[in-house]
Amino acid sequence: DIPVAAGAARPLSGRFRPSVAFHGPGGLSVRLPDPDRAAAPSTAIDFLRREITEDPGNLTVIALGPLTNLSRLESRHPGTLAQAGRVVIMGGAVSARGNVTPWAEFNFHSDPLAADHVTGLGVPMELADLAACRQVGIGREQAGELSADSPLGALALRVLRGWFRRGPARQRFEFYDPLAVAMALDPSVATRRSIGVRVVTEPGEHQGESVVAGTPGPVSVADVVDEAGFFRLLQRLLGWQGLPGTGG
Repeated sequence: DIPVAAGAARPLSGRFRPSVAFHGPGGLSVRLPDPDRAAAPSTAIDFLRREITEDPGNLTVIALGPLTNLSRLESRHPGTLAQAGRVVIMGGAVSARGNVTPWAEFNFHSDPLAADHVTGLGVPMELADLAACRQVGIGREQAGELSADSPLGALALRVLRGWFRRGPARQRFEFYDPLAVAMALDPSVATRRSIGVRVVTEPGEHQGESVVAGTPGPVSVADVVDEAGFFRLLQRLLGWQGLPGTGG
């Protein structure tokens, strides 16, 4: 009963380059069942505009990939994101080494024009960047000791263990997207500092780099993550038992 709308197939310039080495050719480490319903008839841009404007000030937008859809939304319908209750983004490497290049994080690097546009709108938004996401992780042995008491938790555990299985040298999984979702659900999971952000769009080795453009600013980047609080929330959502710091 959750609608899915088709988003952009290409970034604002060039083309997307999936991270097959990290995520596998299908995007996950396990094969999911084929969907039993079609995508929504509207595009992601139309869907977002309708949902945000029909309930202004109350909808939380969580962006877990390149910001192409949000950029195109603002280009076609300026001011829409300002009507959202909150905008939470997983992306960027404000004060950390990148994971695609030494300077750039994957989502921002995939569409730097869109990332620079969205983060420069002046709209209040929250950012879970690589420095924050790297504060919450789990080791290979710990993952093998987890158990789940729900079907959703069991599926998520299969994905996690499959990720370790695909890379025998992998020793730690960091919860990038889950941290952004956790910040949206429970703001106390991380402290924040207010900055301005610009993203390098010029071709070259620094393309996609997140640059602090003044403080304070409209972007609240996660600073110190409450690791135990994050894992307690993950435990409640997925029913995972054996997570660090949860006592269960």
